[in-house]
Amino acid sequence: MIRWIEGSFIAFDLLMPDFAHHLSRLLQSYTYPVLVALVLLESVGIPLPGEIALVTAAAYASLGHISIVIVIILAALSAIVGGILGYWIGIKGGLPLVVRYGGYIGVRRSHIERTHAFFERNGAKTILFGRFIAILRTWAAVVAGAACMSFTKFVIYTTIGSIAWAIVFGSLGYFFGHDLPLLQKYISRTSFGVLVLGAVAILVYYIIQRRRSKLALAAETDTPATIENRADLS
Repeated sequence: MIRWIEGSFIAFDLLMPDFAHHLSRLLQSYTYPVLVALVLLESVGIPLPGEIALVTAAAYASLGHISIVIVIILAALSAIVGGILGYWIGIKGGLPLVVRYGGYIGVRRSHIERTHAFFERNGAKTILFGRFIAILRTWAAVVAGAACMSFTKFVIYTTIGSIAWAIVFGSLGYFFGHDLPLLQKYISRTSFGVLVLGAVAILVYYIIQRRRSKLALAAETDTPATIENRADLS
């Protein structure tokens, strides 16, 4: 597992410089439209570098070429609108598709019910803090819709999370964007690292819960036999 994590970071470091260079050139020419498109589409559920686009645009704003206020407002609004669209996609298409085709990939109705229960308990925190974590930022809205999370609650927390996210990463790009490639690398690696650690934590939790379920099932199976044996002895 440790070797896999190390290999993931090495591959990430090799790919990041070229990617950041091409994105920076694109943002130099079409800053606002590219920022809006990337943040919005990422929030809808398409894995695009919305966060890096925000940091890069904010770094350009520090040079006086564009307004940092407009950058933050556009990023926040794009994230909110994209999140609402993602929620709509999840609630309209996500659940029926999972129910219809989920069996082909091992997803059963019980999994859907557990996901719904998870969002009932933790949906607000997931939407609020998920904005700061790669992948979760991309899929949280769609999953929230598919899990039938309250729309009002979703809008409230996705708005708060999106505004906070835009301010935090916009400020990072604006005040520390003098070494943009290094800043992009650190932000991406941090987000990627949190994602990997989160995935490992979920895997460990799943293994523990699965083991507990097997032990509980075994105990339930053994109990009637034990009672029957005692009855025979008496």
